[in-house]
Amino acid sequence: MVAKANGTVLLWADQNPSAGAAHVDLFLPAAGGSIGLARPDGSFIDRLTFGGQEVDLSAAREPDGSSNWVTEWNASPAAANPMGMGMGQPLTPQAASDPPEMIPPAGDLTDRVLGYDLQPEFDLQISDAGIASLRAAPTTWVQATLTFEGRAYGPIGVNLKGTSSFQPIDQKPAFRVNINEFVKGARLFGLKEILLNNMVKDPSMIHERLAYWIGRQIGSVPTPRCNHAWVTMNGTALGLYATVEEAKDTMMAYSFADSSGGVFTINYADFSTQYLPNFQYQDGNDDTTLITNTMSALTQQPASAATAAAGQFVNMHEFARYWALMVLTGHWGGWPYAPDPEPVGANARIYADPTSKQLYFIPQGINDAYGTGDFDFIATLKSRLAKDCARTPSCFQDFSGQLMEILGKAQQLNWANEEARVAAQVASYVSMDTKKPYSDADVAMYQQQVAYFMNDRSASISKYLVAPASTSTASTP
Repeated sequence: MVAKANGTVLLWADQNPSAGAAHVDLFLPAAGGSIGLARPDGSFIDRLTFGGQEVDLSAAREPDGSSNWVTEWNASPAAANPMGMGMGQPLTPQAASDPPEMIPPAGDLTDRVLGYDLQPEFDLQISDAGIASLRAAPTTWVQATLTFEGRAYGPIGVNLKGTSSFQPIDQKPAFRVNINEFVKGARLFGLKEILLNNMVKDPSMIHERLAYWIGRQIGSVPTPRCNHAWVTMNGTALGLYATVEEAKDTMMAYSFADSSGGVFTINYADFSTQYLPNFQYQDGNDDTTLITNTMSALTQQPASAATAAAGQFVNMHEFARYWALMVLTGHWGGWPYAPDPEPVGANARIYADPTSKQLYFIPQGINDAYGTGDFDFIATLKSRLAKDCARTPSCFQDFSGQLMEILGKAQQLNWANEEARVAAQVASYVSMDTKKPYSDADVAMYQQQVAYFMNDRSASISKYLVAPASTSTASTP
């Protein structure tokens, strides 16, 4: 094949030369490798060594002809790279002893979608048949095309989500977005799944972003990333959404050496055998042994014995930190709390870590945070694990210490100031969102309530941070 001066030739490194002259018997491994262009005399025109790359992204010189390499989402085969042509320089033959140019690995690119201060814009293109399917069977996956930063990507899978926040496809639906549902191995900047939450039960429109943010700031508790996104469907605005990281293996890899363990959602359940079916498998290994072992441990008496036995299968220090985060943010709809008359809350996940062989708790569905500050968070406990911890002096002391620590961290970070900053950042999107089920004035009022909650948190926590009397019998849900 011949390339004209300043022209391009598109070659396919697919190890399939039988498909045509442009297909070469060469494979470029995603984990990294080397490639070069040589003249007939064996001298190199160009050669390079590249590090690990990400699925469906390209390493590109930008501008063309420069030595500046970027990871490019909008690839342009057989055309100039998006930044155009650089200042061309005469190419000097490379000697065999010359080192190849080095392209760094792509690295972790997930923050290109989930970065805290980003406001990504997503358009979901769904066919009429797909829309009809989502009307009839909202949780069934349908094919869609996702347009992000000027590139249409698909097919991906979408379905609808939510319990109390559920809205049908013709209103302001919340979406699960599964990048590899229909194409194995597909990734969006390294992500397999994201959640687009409609915030219809959060009239402040900032609860999730701020609650997940403080969870990540305090450290240790595995916490999803979250930002705000503007979402359209087939070009029609659906409004402002919370983009939330799905708590599965990609996220687990940030906190655990082995991310292959089981992820389960606690769906209105406690560590009692009758609730075992309500520990809903999500990802990884579906072995429930750590869950059932914890259930058995919590039948022991008194509470201190149950807590000690459960500590073999639950990392109790990390559980206490998770529980402290729920109290700090006032997430009373989540586990180990729940709105009556439910037995114990949903809105939590657990990870069965294969390395430590212990369970870890992960916040989820935190859209009802920052609601009621004046709340007795000891008397209202629903879970036997938390009740027994509260009745065990050493466990309660650990919880109390961590709660005061993370409260201090929130105040040091000036979380009320962060509330004001985020509210200002999304203000223009709030006013454009005509599908939200509340007025702009409602949003402003509830955002102010979040600030009141934060400013009063120290007093409210001190009021109720009192250990219950120890008990000689096992607690019940």
